[in-house]
Amino acid sequence: MSIELPAMVTSDDDDNTAAFYERTLELEEVGPDTYLSVDLWRPKGNRGVFGGQVIGQALAAAGKTVGGGFRCNSFHCYFLAPGQNTEMIAYEVRRIRQGTSYCSRLVVAKQSGRVIFMAMASFQSPEPSALRHQYAMPNVPPPEALASPGDHLRGKQEHSSEDVDVDKMDERDVLPVETRHISLPEDQRGLPIKALWLRAKGNMSELGHSHHQSMLAYASDFALLSTSLRPFKMDGPEAEHRLSMLVSLDHTIWFHEPFRADEWLLYVMESPRTASGRGLSIGRIYTRDGVHVASTAQEGVARSVALATDNGDTLEFSKLISRLTDMPAKL
Repeated sequence: MSIELPAMVTSDDDDNTAAFYERTLELEEVGPDTYLSVDLWRPKGNRGVFGGQVIGQALAAAGKTVGGGFRCNSFHCYFLAPGQNTEMIAYEVRRIRQGTSYCSRLVVAKQSGRVIFMAMASFQSPEPSALRHQYAMPNVPPPEALASPGDHLRGKQEHSSEDVDVDKMDERDVLPVETRHISLPEDQRGLPIKALWLRAKGNMSELGHSHHQSMLAYASDFALLSTSLRPFKMDGPEAEHRLSMLVSLDHTIWFHEPFRADEWLLYVMESPRTASGRGLSIGRIYTRDGVHVASTAQEGVARSVALATDNGDTLEFSKLISRLTDMPAKL
């Protein structure tokens, strides 16, 4: 299916900033249960378009075929081939099951008739429950106390002789989601754990909960898979590995409670295993007041070239969850 690209909106024009953010997940209905993206972003250096945008658009497409009384409870995705930003993606939704409490949708994403992505979505009619538990939210610095990624890179450029990618700074500034990365204490660096705050830019108060879910699904792809590389030295003069490939194979997000994507959410990530050319990472997402609203899991291809002798040992870590929970308030 070859579609002529529409005129692209960029955030360079202040008048178009709101339209740029909205277009990230915007879809055009082109047939029965079939939708077409209107915007695709390929990050600098990527083999294809940003996977999180495909995830968010696919969930948005599935949500358009479900009644307002249902909310997504889980979304299981598989990346089959890189998507290109030279042609819009067509999302075909199949209504697998429509029940009273749950319903299921299959989403197939195509470019030029080729399947590049598939996902299964489950939707639930909200119900009360007397059974509730969760992991406690880690005690971390608030987002207001942390620098934005763009400011961090600019500061790095001003105070060091190290080259900084200016295009990457500009790229971060125009994303529809802003983040604040939390630095780990010195004794925890090198552990396969990571934490950041994130929120959608702009005011989403007029949008339904399905749009908030799609935006969080988009943002949940940030930084998750790379958590599986944290224990390995890949930069600087002491580097022991050179990364040759890091691409997603699958991605899952479970939604536990309602939330607003345009309010700060804490994303806590850890990686239980990297082996056999693959890395696995899992994540938990909390509202600012400590409610665990979503969980994620992602596996991807993780390949590197060894720059030092590989002795065949496996790095082992224990009690990562407790380390995240006990993270100090001031880092």
